[in-house]
Amino acid sequence: MKINLKIIMFGIITIISSNVFGQVKENWNHNIGINLLQIPATTIDLTYELNNKPRYMLIINPGYTFNYTNSYDYIGFFLSPHYKCGNNGYYMKKQSGGYIKIGLKYIFRNSTEKNNFFYLGAFITNSMVYEKAEYENMDISNSQIENLSHNIFILGFSSAVGYNFGISNRLTSDFGVHISLPSKKYDELYGYSNYIPGMGYMETCGNQVIFPMLILNLKYKIKR
Repeated sequence: MKINLKIIMFGIITIISSNVFGQVKENWNHNIGINLLQIPATTIDLTYELNNKPRYMLIINPGYTFNYTNSYDYIGFFLSPHYKCGNNGYYMKKQSGGYIKIGLKYIFRNSTEKNNFFYLGAFITNSMVYEKAEYENMDISNSQIENLSHNIFILGFSSAVGYNFGISNRLTSDFGVHISLPSKKYDELYGYSNYIPGMGYMETCGNQVIFPMLILNLKYKIKR
């Protein structure tokens, strides 16, 4: 999988370099955006879009979560089913980490001038999760509390569906849903109330492996 990521990054660098040094003659559109719905989840979620064809768009989506345990992610909590399994003796003190999502959107339009359109997307999500927790064995009365922490790299696949709409000549926005499927590394996360930066929140004691996330990007056109 590391080889595949290197291939993807090489392709992105090649495309951008060709554009910068004048090897590509087409007019390229460049947009930067921020996901407003992830700000209450203490996450800076940025988007860079690049395209010169009406049907396809390259997406680079980096972000960082400062501490999800102190967030107000009401939307993520609402999207997740809830169970009575508790958190398996873990008291989460910190959930943070950075991520980058790289992929493509397929756009339902015939011209790059059109700012109102539906789209489908697919992304490779690379997430580094840092967790800090206190753990008490619930099967042993008066058991000693342990202080735990770890870093985990989780690779995943994310799909997207949404609608993009124009606001002004330079501003656009898109509203959509991202559905992420993480690798089995997510089983190593503490407890059952799991958060993966870039993928979202899910209570997993019901064997849930799909992480949903709502997106509301406010985007600015920086070059055309």
